[in-house]
Amino acid sequence: MSFAGEEPYDGGRPQGQSFPDAFFARSADLVARDLIGKLLWRRGVGGGRLVEVEAYLPDEDPACHGARGKTPANLHLFGPPGTLYVYINYGLHHLMNIATFAEGAGTGVLLRALEPLWGLDALRRNRGDDTGDLRPTLIASGPGRLGQALAADLSLGGRPLGDASGIFLLDDGCRPEVESTPRIGLSVAKELRLRYIWPGSRYLSRPPRRGVQALKGRETRQKRRLGG
Repeated sequence: MSFAGEEPYDGGRPQGQSFPDAFFARSADLVARDLIGKLLWRRGVGGGRLVEVEAYLPDEDPACHGARGKTPANLHLFGPPGTLYVYINYGLHHLMNIATFAEGAGTGVLLRALEPLWGLDALRRNRGDDTGDLRPTLIASGPGRLGQALAADLSLGGRPLGDASGIFLLDDGCRPEVESTPRIGLSVAKELRLRYIWPGSRYLSRPPRRGVQALKGRETRQKRRLGG
């Protein structure tokens, strides 16, 4: 599923354009949709192409960490758009998110899965595989695996994408089809179709159920309520 025309990886930053601040200063669902197919890369480690993300909204979305207001634990979710928000799930996995819309909004996108393209040896080692036997489809197919593969930790929280964090999101022109499905592993707001995927990818954390509808571009009530 790799995008045709990619240059061989030589250890440097992959080719692609960084995103302007305005890209992230939008509703989380719109940002999430547009992140599918983009490149996620960590300096000194490697990365790949995003195939799965989830949006979390501050209004009428109790699964969003910002729904109950700002706390020391979720502080970075309320940062400027493009700020990294990392939290520990079940005391084990570091999950990577990007704050969106506006500073103080408490909304963002969870990075759930990527197709590994660069630095596979390092990604495997970070996942605990020193033999090279871990299949590429298992390296970063899920938010916990993705965070572990990229060696994410809490020190990344509050930093912007780019040189300050060493985490880069890049656009190399790939424009795949995008589909939306209900989010995964939640006990509340399970009906919201805020998981965005590259349909047919072998690197998804979980394939979609039947009846998934192609994503329709739309503004959400969150954008209207926050004055966007």
